[in-house]
Amino acid sequence: MKSYRRFARALILLGGILGLAISVISLTLVPFMAGVMGYGYGVMWWYGGMMMDKYFMFGYPQVSLDMVPVVMVIWSLFGLIGGSLAVCCAVKLRSGYSMNMIFVGAIGGIFLLLSFSWLASLLVLAGSIFLYFW
Repeated sequence: MKSYRRFARALILLGGILGLAISVISLTLVPFMAGVMGYGYGVMWWYGGMMMDKYFMFGYPQVSLDMVPVVMVIWSLFGLIGGSLAVCCAVKLRSGYSMNMIFVGAIGGIFLLLSFSWLASLLVLAGSIFLYFW
């Protein structure tokens, strides 16, 4: 039974570290993307939104080009918060098994899900759900 808990903690820790890494990389790319907006990337952003509407896909923000860096920063901050909560959960679970920490890990997974870090969020949520039921 103890090996299952170690495996779940490892999933949460791995997902949290992956989420933190992805969020830090995307946060450092925001100034670059904001500078590229004037060089044709804005047209791609607009066209991508049009295609998303045509095929009924969601998650693509329909904002002006001035707001795109702000949206990217908010997504990155969601990822940083989620990754931090997941890593904190994994570290605290090492010292003791607590349902409150599992809930914190699940909230971190949801924040990672909001930042579109699918792999990291699924790892954290799978580890949290696994610990909750076993």
